Amino acid sequence: MVKKSRKGMFDREYEFNQLVGTIEDGVPLIVLTGIRRIGKTALAKVLLNEIDFPGAYVDVRKLWSLRNSVTPDDLKGEIIKSLVSRKRYTPVLELLKSLGGVRVGSVGIEFRERESTLMDLLDDLEKSGKKTVLVFDEAQYLRYSKHDYTSLLASLNDNYENLIVILTGSEIQILEEFLGFNNRYSPLYKREHEIVHLERFSRDESLSYLRTGFKEVGMDVPDKELEDAVETLDGIVGWLREYGWMRYRGKSHPIAIEEVFQRAKRDIIDELSRYSPRYLRVMLAVAEGYHSWRAVKGYVEVMEGREVNKGTLYTEIKNLIRYGYLEKRGNEYHIVDPVIERALRHPT
Repeated sequence: MVKKSRKGMFDREYEFNQLVGTIEDGVPLIVLTGIRRIGKTALAKVLLNEIDFPGAYVDVRKLWSLRNSVTPDDLKGEIIKSLVSRKRYTPVLELLKSLGGVRVGSVGIEFRERESTLMDLLDDLEKSGKKTVLVFDEAQYLRYSKHDYTSLLASLNDNYENLIVILTGSEIQILEEFLGFNNRYSPLYKREHEIVHLERFSRDESLSYLRTGFKEVGMDVPDKELEDAVETLDGIVGWLREYGWMRYRGKSHPIAIEEVFQRAKRDIIDELSRYSPRYLRVMLAVAEGYHSWRAVKGYVEVMEGREVNKGTLYTEIKNLIRYGYLEKRGNEYHIVDPVIERALRHPT
């Protein structure tokens, strides 16, 4: 379960304070990165609920999954929906009262009928005079749209003083390519921004995370089991949380670990099915210990029963690196998430 308050947040104080300080300094664009399941969404939601500014959260991947595109109207609707859902926070309620086309009365919040665009909403937010934080989670999916969101972000960066945009991304290379801070042809080239990166927990942090969580729910879990869980799940918060949830539901240590592996396998199969069956075969090859280019190619050819085009395979491996599933160390390929690696080797 995603933590939504600072009290429930564990050991992200440094990154939390870094985000708050950057917002208070008026940096218009913040990029929050880290591998999948490292805790970016949880941190972003905690931030929105703890800061003294109104804010909105938009899950861009969810929007994209509906029709393989994200329109400005989609974003406008989600921003408004998020603001309304957080109206119990005084700063948000005050902001809603100041927006054009919005009426806050005794029966609730109403939106006056008028044609409006995403830019109209952003203009209204800017004119409110209140600093507002907009979080776009998994923002790399904005790349797969016919709309030029980098130009929009550049305009906000240059001309809006009250809007702070936070973009999160697990596909770090894809997000970097999309934003193009170092690409002189990108609208965001050299624009002011701050990057905050989340690392996986250390062994001691992971142990403390599990001990603290179990203590909060009144569970006494043997140190030997905690240490095995940490050794297996390697400091990735999402998998540690999944393990803790399984134990809380009454699962034994071995069964909880087994179910984490099964969840990881289902997740990676679902995620890679969006691309190509070949991607899963490449990941299986690397998980089985075939780390060189030649070894991966041989493994895939055996699985497919035919010769594989070198150029095509090279592009597919490069894409797996860009999407954040693989990394290259020297001349070898390795899976970024060790739980995914073990899960792919794990029997169903």
